[in-house]
Amino acid sequence: MKTKTKIIIASIGIILLLTITGGALIVKQEVTKKENAALEADKKLMAEEKPRIEKYLVYNYENIKSVTLTKVDYNPTGIPHILGYVNGDKELSFDAGIYDDHFETALDATGDRFPHTKLPGHETLTVTEIEKLEKEQ
Repeated sequence: MKTKTKIIIASIGIILLLTITGGALIVKQEVTKKENAALEADKKLMAEEKPRIEKYLVYNYENIKSVTLTKVDYNPTGIPHILGYVNGDKELSFDAGIYDDHFETALDATGDRFPHTKLPGHETLTVTEIEKLEKEQ
């Protein structure tokens, strides 16, 4: 009787251990899938919005030679913000908020050295307004 009890207890312990380990592996795999899906969605968003952000910066700021996007952050309300920098200088960084469907004009430039907006009298335009002007020309 003692041997049967020990075997039953050991069997229950092994079954519990295997169940817990299997469950942990399944949860880890699901988390990895979700993280990969989020990374792919962020890459897609950056690829879609890069031309719009570049257009806005080149049209509205002086001496923009290149635009580099680094990552997507989400504020607490879930709004994506694409982070990046200009002219190959990481100190000339910006945060472009994607409100509604696409980037329009919500750009926060950091640092005193960030290129200045174009000369006075040049009004800052949204991406949609810039595209409209381009079509008219």
